[in-house]
Amino acid sequence: MTRITLSRFLIEQQREGGALPAQLRLLIEVVARACKAISHTINKGDLGGVLGSQGTENVQGEVQKKLDVLSNEILLEANEWGGHLAALASEEMDTIHLIPNRYPKGEYLLVYDPIDGSSNIDVNLSVGTSSRCWKHPRTLLPGMFRKRISFSPAADRLRRATRSMVPRRRSS
Repeated sequence: MTRITLSRFLIEQQREGGALPAQLRLLIEVVARACKAISHTINKGDLGGVLGSQGTENVQGEVQKKLDVLSNEILLEANEWGGHLAALASEEMDTIHLIPNRYPKGEYLLVYDPIDGSSNIDVNLSVGTSSRCWKHPRTLLPGMFRKRISFSPAADRLRRATRSMVPRRRSS
């Protein structure tokens, strides 16, 4: 049985009649690599000095773990320079993060929770990264992101303004 990597699967999907746009494929690969880096950081555990509380709260009023903040930084740094995104939002950030002008802007918006279930880490249970991307609503972006707005209203705005969420391919 031949194992198929994520990259190979995505490239094959892209080749099959353009079912997957190139920018979306690259975005998925960048997020996957960032998730691997987060996994390596989590695996270091207390030896890496990454366990415990950060001493701050996220936008939902939850105490941030050191790993929450570090994982958010990993995803942010991995995605901001690639040219695939126009903006990112995370429950670990107070505001939407616009891609800086020094980097090219992409056609997607990314919302993520860098470590979903981070409170489980201290008792050695499973955690994961959850994310969702939308097509960039070009006509709405300048007005939507003129001001820095908090995460929850930002996520709601992103959902309303981007009715064309990246479609999931259905298997036959």
